[in-house]
This record gives sequence, structure tokens and C-alpha cells, in this order.
Amino acid sequence: MRRLKKAICLLLALFLLVGCGGQPEPDSGKTNKPITIALTANLMTMDNSLATDGASFTLLAMCMSGLTQMKEDGTAQADMATWDISNDGLTYTFHIVDGAKWSNGDPVTAQDFVFSWRRLVDPATASEYAFILDTLHVVNAAECAGGQLPADQLGVEAPDEKTFVVHLSLPCDFLLTLITMPLFYPINQKFFEAEGDSYAQGIDHLLYNGAFTMTGWEEGSTYTFTKNPDYVHADEFQQETVIFRIVLETQTAILEYQQSNINILTLTGEMVDLYKSEAGFHNRLEGTMWYLLPMLENEKMANKDLRMAISLAVDREAIAKDVLKDGSRAADGIIGHNFAFDQNGVDFRDTAGNLIEYDTAKAAEHFAKAKEALGDKITINLYYEDSDSAKAVAENIQQMLVTALEGLEITMTCKPKKTRVADMLSNNFELMLTRWGPDYADPQTFLDLFTTGSSMNNGLYNGAAYDELIFKGTRGEDAADSASRWQDMIDAEKILIAEDFAILPVYQYGSAMMITPGVEGVLFLTTGSGTYRRVHWAE
Repeated sequence: MRRLKKAICLLLALFLLVGCGGQPEPDSGKTNKPITIALTANLMTMDNSLATDGASFTLLAMCMSGLTQMKEDGTAQADMATWDISNDGLTYTFHIVDGAKWSNGDPVTAQDFVFSWRRLVDPATASEYAFILDTLHVVNAAECAGGQLPADQLGVEAPDEKTFVVHLSLPCDFLLTLITMPLFYPINQKFFEAEGDSYAQGIDHLLYNGAFTMTGWEEGSTYTFTKNPDYVHADEFQQETVIFRIVLETQTAILEYQQSNINILTLTGEMVDLYKSEAGFHNRLEGTMWYLLPMLENEKMANKDLRMAISLAVDREAIAKDVLKDGSRAADGIIGHNFAFDQNGVDFRDTAGNLIEYDTAKAAEHFAKAKEALGDKITINLYYEDSDSAKAVAENIQQMLVTALEGLEITMTCKPKKTRVADMLSNNFELMLTRWGPDYADPQTFLDLFTTGSSMNNGLYNGAAYDELIFKGTRGEDAADSASRWQDMIDAEKILIAEDFAILPVYQYGSAMMITPGVEGVLFLTTGSGTYRRVHWAE
């Protein structure tokens, strides 16, 4: 039946391709014509202190700016500020550039950054990213986030309106790239306090200091951005209007692309095969990792043999090559390939090796042990979001598991991403297909998630040996020794994946995109934000 459905989808796509006249042709004189981008997930929030998802980060990066911005080569360049770093690497002094201002005419000041960073760690904000300032080793960040110290004791200060100073307890090599994330953008305190609960609830309840202003907000449908002539680097930007449309179905997006109503979209499954030879096709391997997250306080998922059986029964190569077909790669661990490199330029994944097996016979052995503890009939609910790719992967995992593990029933729960994330954050699931997009090019961006007490540890993993290694490598005796720290990360990942089976990596995300010929400026970033802020029509 599934093959029949695929065949029907393929025929429909071919019909659309032929019926709409093939690839849209570029034409001249488009400088002021909008560029429309299809997103597969809705906007969750425009409050930069509360954002956790890719769609929110993407839209925030369009209209707001931080101290630094990401270049295509993965390095940081000045945005709202230039900077100096002390010889010991513990003090960063940022100098706000002349002409930086908000959309209401107020200047962007150092105090705007102090207020935003303090708000991020304030327990009253309840940001899921409150931990991130401690990742940077900002003085007192952990104590502020944990409520032991007030937020005004965070190691940041504004000695004057143009100078923002960050004090660290340990050097942090990736600080300048990590702070390109919207979490670190400034907030105008006077405006924020005047808005109260309405802050970030609509286009009139935000101030903008970035390349665009948000001029249209149709919830769940369309978000419009218009060039901001007051942006301090406005002369570097050409495009007048960029529109984001929420399109969950790939075939719908393809039809709109053929009619030139959409200019950039992500392809999945059979659509990749259809379009990979067309002009405008782009393919790349990203740092994002998709994985199965077990709720470890659930009686069934607490059983290690069951988790091992599930991991061993999933054919990750088939999912990447036969289901997704978009350049995705079977996971070898939670850290992907071509993502993080040691001081000698060696890929982390090459050193850490492959931690994952596919072995249905061994899976059946561990499932038999699980049944001794849990009973002959075991039912697990698999929770996933309503995008085409997530549905396809979840359905194939379901089939693989029930085929390999006799006596296992997999029920399915499919919800919009916003609902799925809310349930994940409230630990309301048994087994969830989820993902993490890295914030910076270092293993720590993944491994920090699963430490005991982390706000992102949604499976409630509690591994003493794992925690000890992460602390040792990030804050303890090895934190200033690059080689020892790297080995700590390798050892910790092995415990997480191959010994405790606390999470079950499935695939490293590869994006296959169609970009209308003539559209330029998409930044193919492994980490960070700002993928579409420089998009424009070629002149």
C-alpha cells in the first residue's frame, strides 16, 4: 500500500511538472519583486529570549541584529559592534557602531544588550536557553540562571552607551560565532516594559534594528519583511521585500514554485529524484541531527534492553538513501560529519568513529530480554511532527520496528511542530522523533543538552559518568586543554549513545532545495542564523 501511495505521489508530481511548463525562467528587472520562501514549520515566537526553533530564529534574523553576524565561511564579522579581546581571553569589549538604531529612532545602546542578556538568564523569563550564557563561561551565568544570584550579577556591563563588556571565567573560542544567534540580540528596555504582555505578539509590538522590518504577520500563513532603510548596514542589502509562507506539503510547494509563487523551497523524498538535475537544485549536508528521544522516566522506555532493541532495529541507511533522498546521512553518533574539528583539523566523527549498529538479530535478542521485564506485548507511542519528511521517517521506523521485534506495537501521534515542542518541553511523550540544530561548531552544542538538570534534557537522562566528563571538559580540569577536552567529549558521546542508549540518533540532515534561477544570497550555514537575510534578485 505504501508503494502504491508513493507511485501516485510521483505521478502527481510529474503531472504538475509537465502541466506547469517545467522550471520557472529567470527574467530581468526583478530588483523590487518580492522573493518568497517556503517554510515547513510555523513561527513559534518573535521574542528572542524565548525562541528555540529554526523558524523563529530564521525570522528573527531577518529583522533584528546582534553584536556579530555570520559569514558564509562560518566566521563572525561585525554587525552592531566591533570588538577587542583581552590577552587572557577573559574580557570581550564590544564597541557599538555609529548609526545603529531601532525602528522608532532610538539609538541601539550597550544597555540594550545588558538588559537582553540578563533577561535570558533570569528564571522569571523561563527561557529554555538560559544555560547558553554559562556555555560561553560568562561570569555568574549558572548562578543567575539557577536563581542563586540576581540577574544583575551576570558578568556583563555597559560603562557607557557605546561600550558593552563581557567577562568570562574561562576562555571561549566560539563566542563570536555563537552570539550571532537571536538569543543574544538586544532588547530596548523602555519599549519592552511599555508593551508588557503584548511584547512580541505582533508587528506593532516589536522594535527592529536589522536589515528588514516585519510588515506582515498572518499567523500560520505568511510573514512579510520589508527593507529597513535605517539599518546601519542598509547599503549592503538590495532586496526590498522577502515573504515567508508556511507550506507543510512538499507537493503544494512544488506547484507554487512551478507557478513562480515560491522562489525557495526544501525538497523531500521522490521530489529530490525529480528535480536533482534541474537548474536551481542545491544539495548540502547540514549539522542538524534527527534522533529518537526516549522518555526515561517512562516505565517502558526506562528499560535499556528495549531502547537497545529499537536502536538496533532501525535501518538508518535505508532512511537516508531510500526515504529522504535529500543528501541526509545515516547517523554514526549525535555529532555529525564535517561539523566539528579538533586543533589539528581532524573531524570529530572520524576520531570518535561509528557508535551505531543495525542488527535485527541482536535487536530481537534484546527485545526478548525486555519482554521478560515488561510482558510479551509492548506498546509504544511514537510522537512526530506533521512535516512530510518527519511523517515519512516515522512511518518507516514504525514498519522497521514491528517487523523486527515480534510483540511490539507502535502507535503514532502526529502533531504540528508547535504542539510537539510544547509536549516535549513538558516531558509529555514516550518516544519522540525530534532534532537539534547546532548553535556553534563544537561537540558541546549537542552534548550539553543531555546533562542532568539541563533545561533541554527533555528525556530526563541522568548519567553520572556522562555528567562528570562534560563538567571536566567544559568547566573543570580539562576545560583549558584542547586535546583533553576533545577526548572528554568523545568519551561522553560513547556513554550517551553506545552504553546508556539514552538517545537514538537516526540521521544527519541533508537539505535539498530549489532556488529560482536569478535568486542569490542564500547563506548555506552549518550553524548560526541569517540564512536568508542577504537574499536578493541578481541584477
